[in-house]
Amino acid sequence: MKKILIALLFGSMLFGCEKKEQTMSQVKENLQKSVPDLPKDITVGTSPVEGFYEVSVGRKVFYVSKDSKFLIFGNVVDVTTKQNLTEKRTQELSKIDFSKLPLDLAIKTVNGDGHRKIAVFSDPECPYCQMFEKQIAPNLKDTTIYTFLFPLPNHPTAKPDSIKIWCSKDRSAAWTKWMRNKKALPTDMSCDTKGLDTVYKIGIDVVQIEGTPTVILSNGKILPGMLPAEQLIPMMDEALGAVPDAAVTVKDASSASK
Repeated sequence: MKKILIALLFGSMLFGCEKKEQTMSQVKENLQKSVPDLPKDITVGTSPVEGFYEVSVGRKVFYVSKDSKFLIFGNVVDVTTKQNLTEKRTQELSKIDFSKLPLDLAIKTVNGDGHRKIAVFSDPECPYCQMFEKQIAPNLKDTTIYTFLFPLPNHPTAKPDSIKIWCSKDRSAAWTKWMRNKKALPTDMSCDTKGLDTVYKIGIDVVQIEGTPTVILSNGKILPGMLPAEQLIPMMDEALGAVPDAAVTVKDASSASK
């Protein structure tokens, strides 16, 4: 009898899953018909809101009713725990494989022993990036900072300045002097810039940058915007597996230039 009950339970679970997947598949199909501009690789899954599915597009999350008639954009908050469930889910999606970043194409700066690691996508004309370099980067003790040049299209001089930095004999020195002290950049722009193109493509396709600076922790977590050193250091330690002394709350940081 026990075996029969287990078999029935397992069968009902399979049936339930199959039916659920069909429903999600149909919702996905309906969505893509109704909104043809949506990417083909959207994911439809369960959501904390009864009667709705969660839809993830890259790192973006929204909700669709199970009859495909209604969409909800915004945050879902559990009133009991006060937890922002949408933000939590977005953070789960906001991770990449740090080891796959082309670190050889980054400007490398080492503070102290450098055991902490972050990557930063930065624009030479972005005022928030300049603030990061002046006020935050020097205070990230024992940290290796990999800076990727990411000129935003709305900054007309950002790309030529990035090329000047890229073509300089000492990229790290040129970058630091420019960002912290506005020292004139070298004028040579004749070097091979394929590396810059590679970085830009990764920024768009993989990291999905919307503004600069964009910081990536060693565990692949993406932090858009500028955070103070006292917040970044415990987050870097946590990314390395250390237990933080106190919970660090990351508030929405102003993501720099749009």
